[in-house]
Amino acid sequence: MIKIALSESGFQINGETLTFPVRVEQLKDLLGECRHFKAKYNNIFTWDDLGIVAYSKEGKMSEGLQVSLEQQEYKFSPKQVFQGQLLFKGEEIISDYRAHKDERVKLFKGDKDGALVSNGVSAWFSLEEGSIETIDFSGYQEAEKEKFERLPVDDEFQYFVPLWEAWIAETTRVVPDDNEYYNLTHGITKEDIKGHSKLDDDTVIPEALINFYKIHNVEYDAVTSAFSFSVNGWGYDLIPFKDIAEEWQSIQYLQFGDDIAKEDLEDFSPKVKADDYANPKWVPFATGRNGDYLLFDTDPSDEGTYGQIIELQNESWQRNVVADSLADLIQKEIDLIKGEGTEKFEFILRNGV
Repeated sequence: MIKIALSESGFQINGETLTFPVRVEQLKDLLGECRHFKAKYNNIFTWDDLGIVAYSKEGKMSEGLQVSLEQQEYKFSPKQVFQGQLLFKGEEIISDYRAHKDERVKLFKGDKDGALVSNGVSAWFSLEEGSIETIDFSGYQEAEKEKFERLPVDDEFQYFVPLWEAWIAETTRVVPDDNEYYNLTHGITKEDIKGHSKLDDDTVIPEALINFYKIHNVEYDAVTSAFSFSVNGWGYDLIPFKDIAEEWQSIQYLQFGDDIAKEDLEDFSPKVKADDYANPKWVPFATGRNGDYLLFDTDPSDEGTYGQIIELQNESWQRNVVADSLADLIQKEIDLIKGEGTEKFEFILRNGV
């Protein structure tokens, strides 16, 4: 019977310690002959009767070893599932994995299942509806923490600091920071400002938004974001700083020019100034992912206020002022989270574990 163990002593098969990448010939000496499947980008070695698969980029050294616990239908899948022993620090590995969620390490962004790690080796668990299909063993090196120098916030925008702190505190109270959709990152850098703050020759991201993003930024997520604004029953995800220019350009593509009809502007708030689909001086910072945006207004009408927040509704052609300022909008969001609790984050809590 095959015994695979991972502990402080290392990764072992039948008592022999292996280091990844491991020689395929060494695995053959331990496990016997195997079936070789050459894929487009790697080589796969399958021990059908043992329920074990080894992956190798070049065919000589194996970067990872997979143990199959459920039958799969790939050409290279073992004909039998693994029937041997699997241990982690002396305990049965699956029992340990299920009993100690706090021991799991996420190997990549969006890793819902997590891995057990010891002595430079990870055991990653692939789950389907709670059932463990495979366990993948491979080398593990803890990522070095990125060196980051926080930019000072200008004196006139210091009020963003406590607002960010309160927003983070209320969000984290409901959504744990290891949730897949908790996409907060450190603030923007000098390089970010230099490379992404100019929208065109006449328009730049305003200093208020730059200072807001100096404190914290977000990573793009294709699905949703824990850091969003709720306006008129719709969620607007905070846009990563580097993507603002692209989102701004997407809005400019929808300008009508001379083909604009007067009735199209009838639902625009008197606080905004625009004679087309949008004023180029409106800067998007949150997206509804459906053509709707929240915009920082740098060119208001005489009835409006610089820095007011506009909700651009694409289908209805409404352009309403939903907050007097970005600070006002953030405070409204903080108050909403306090009042709603988990309701706002229902999807994130259900799907982002």
